[in-house]
Amino acid sequence: MRTIRYAAAVTLFAAIPVAAQQAPPYRPGQPDNSPFRQLELPTPNAFRSASGMPGPMYWQQKADYNIRVSLDTATHTIRGEETLTYRNNSPDTLRHLWIQIDRNIGGANTRFAALGPGRGEANAGVTIERVNSQRTARAGIKPTLTPLTWLMNSTMMRVNLDRPLAPRSSVALDLAWHHVVPRQGRTGRTQQPTGWLYQIAEWYPRMAVYDDVRGWNTDQYIGGGEFYLEYGDFDVAITMPASYTVTATGLLQNAAEVLPAALRSRLTAAAHADTIVRIISPSEVGSPALLPLNVGATRTWRWHADNVRDFAWATAPNYLWDATSWDGILMEAFYPPDKIAAWRTAADMTRHSVMLHSRRWLHYPYPKAVSAQGPVGGMEYPMMTFDDDNTEKGLYYTIAHEQGHEWYPMIVGSQERLYPWMDEGFNTFIDWYSFRDRYPTDSTRIQ
Repeated sequence: MRTIRYAAAVTLFAAIPVAAQQAPPYRPGQPDNSPFRQLELPTPNAFRSASGMPGPMYWQQKADYNIRVSLDTATHTIRGEETLTYRNNSPDTLRHLWIQIDRNIGGANTRFAALGPGRGEANAGVTIERVNSQRTARAGIKPTLTPLTWLMNSTMMRVNLDRPLAPRSSVALDLAWHHVVPRQGRTGRTQQPTGWLYQIAEWYPRMAVYDDVRGWNTDQYIGGGEFYLEYGDFDVAITMPASYTVTATGLLQNAAEVLPAALRSRLTAAAHADTIVRIISPSEVGSPALLPLNVGATRTWRWHADNVRDFAWATAPNYLWDATSWDGILMEAFYPPDKIAAWRTAADMTRHSVMLHSRRWLHYPYPKAVSAQGPVGGMEYPMMTFDDDNTEKGLYYTIAHEQGHEWYPMIVGSQERLYPWMDEGFNTFIDWYSFRDRYPTDSTRIQ
């Protein structure tokens, strides 16, 4: 997330008195509060070595998702069904599971309702329709569903299992839910001339992390904090009105069903190009030529992603779509026509930032990188960033920062809810390397 710009940070720290920046001298017998004091690190064990590398008995849970979701653009309501398969790789037997329901931050019965009125549609919260355990005796046989009891605690939901989940075994949950997309937040919507533009995140029930450090990580979502999530594979089907273009985490699995031949041909060309290919140009917005033959009232876009910690998507009826590539990675930009002045080179901005970060730190591990414009402004998810700025250089800084988050925390997988300074500090460092590389003669600060 883009939290504070460089110029503002310089101004902020310059305003702090010199005395306030200096730690008091250490005196024997008193606590050492120096920022350079020796770190208090846990004793190494079989799970975590002294170097910080995983030990020989290190374990990590796995959560796979199969989700079917639709978005009603008249009521802004998301309705979803989900099969969540949870693999217990820990040495512990689990009798309940904790699941994050972040969109319930606006619920009337949460502890956050006391923050005051004026939150508008965010107060709708999340309605959980069902929670079942799902068991299949053998292939071809309809699974058996057993209703489970559950308790909602603001933005966390405890699910009581009907059978203990033993080490190295799995359980599949069948869930259904719905909620309204708010206007603003980490997920949001904004009015366009031909409909609504949506950026959708924190939108589905997500497994909380169970680890060897804290056990269940049940910290509430308060809007400003970010995430700590298990890794897994995603299969997501998104149904939208036919006029809407969808972009998301993962690779599109049914391009022949949702895209006409002309757009598929352009995408093929973009996958081998180092310059921008216009997949949907301004003159084509709203044209029937953007739809496949014999399309009905809706299109269902099917996405797949391997070994990622989250899934986000964006959609609009008037998205322009640009693409290019680098080293086999597809770089994409989605934005409405009124943003073309700043966004006309956003696909290349994405390419440049991913290329530079790959050369300096670690090669980008995903098959694509997306920058999508919308009301959220600056946020990151696997293969997908939400960005906005009204100037070219300001937009590049935002894209470089948010794409930098693909390294930290999307690859590293840190506990952002407790330690947001880790990934924000890392990205405030690397995005300025990237900015100076793209604009080497620019000595101004981003305002």
